[in-house]
Amino acid sequence: MSVSVDLTELHRLHGLLRDVRDELARGPRQTKARELVVANAKTDVSNKQEELQQTRLSADRKGLELKTLESKLTDLRGKLNQASSNREYDILRGQIEADVAAKAVLEDEILEHLDRVDRLQKDIVSAQGRVQQTEQDKTAYIAEFNAAAVELRGREANLLAALQKAEAVLSGDNLAKYRRLVEAHGADALASVENGVCTGCYVSLTPQQRVLLNSGQILFCSSCGRLMYAPAQ
Repeated sequence: MSVSVDLTELHRLHGLLRDVRDELARGPRQTKARELVVANAKTDVSNKQEELQQTRLSADRKGLELKTLESKLTDLRGKLNQASSNREYDILRGQIEADVAAKAVLEDEILEHLDRVDRLQKDIVSAQGRVQQTEQDKTAYIAEFNAAAVELRGREANLLAALQKAEAVLSGDNLAKYRRLVEAHGADALASVENGVCTGCYVSLTPQQRVLLNSGQILFCSSCGRLMYAPAQ
């Protein structure tokens, strides 16, 4: 088997290993993303519950204000009936009219608060449902990934074993340099040469480099440093 074929296979195995490891790394990232969705859904519930509590407290305060105002109106109407002069009567009547208007505003505000309470209670139920759904989605994804990870780790082990065999084409300084490249660049440690150009950096090879490559020499790109190979025909 030629060096070109060996390096083509070596590059292919590295690409497959990268894909498998990307899939393995994707699981924890997706799990964290789903945990964030759950956390946001729970925060939404908490915010709505806090808003509900504050709305109820505000409604209660306005209810107390209304009772105080109604008591004041009762007192003013009693004084109106006992007014001893037209001036006192007019003053009391003006106060009553102002308080009646304020009472109407308070009653409207209380109704708005009660409507808001009803809406928030319904919103909270919906938000709690979203929390449950997002937690179920997260649990289902984790189970699905854990099942897939068993196969992926098996494929990873097989690919590592195949890579070890494929690396037999390299030795000495070339092997050491290749391993440093793999540590730094992974599957991109190797690059094919197409039309006399290194596909790792798109720099053209010199005529001498082409001769060396075609003769089966191990050759690293003088520009990007990658291990180059001519694709097997």
